[in-house]
Amino acid sequence: MTAGGRQSRAERDALDARAMRRICDGDDDAIAEIYDRHASVAYGLALKIVRDALEAEDVVHDAFVAIVERADQYRAERGTVVAWLVTTVRNLALDRARRRTRRAQITDEELRHEPIEPVVDPESSSVLDLERRAVRAALGGLPAAQRATLETAFFEGLSYPEIAERDGVPLGTVKSRAARALSALRVALEGPLEMQGVGSGGEDE
Repeated sequence: MTAGGRQSRAERDALDARAMRRICDGDDDAIAEIYDRHASVAYGLALKIVRDALEAEDVVHDAFVAIVERADQYRAERGTVVAWLVTTVRNLALDRARRRTRRAQITDEELRHEPIEPVVDPESSSVLDLERRAVRAALGGLPAAQRATLETAFFEGLSYPEIAERDGVPLGTVKSRAARALSALRVALEGPLEMQGVGSGGEDE
């Protein structure tokens, strides 16, 4: 031990290597000694990379857990314990920083593709409102069977054969109802003011 009671680097390395052997033997106190000697260095490195105090603490915690779990893999001839710890902290911190950057990129990408409500000028808005009213009026004026067939096809996504099978009616009837309903809607969109006569031909099958 050097003058003034301070440990030399070689002495610390020797104590660390001995602590690693004790960890392998099941000594739970051994990792605490390594932590006391090197936690500040590990935290400083983690904080420099992740730039967040809480995340840096998590990195240091994970690094010491990894050291304990892999204690049997430590070989003194390959390097010191503190060098192994620093490498572990660095890798964990970089992984965390990359994941955070990746999450930010994904969020930015999602925002760029977020549908933006179009700006509608008053004149266009009036036209759209008129058309919506015309379509609603056309649907309301359809015979119940025609309206139900069209709504089932559009909103439930069923094909005409599926509607015929579900409702127990001939396929031709379903197609006829749909064709008449679509024709009425087409008239509604082409000429809203002519809607008064739509759907007045009586109840379909």
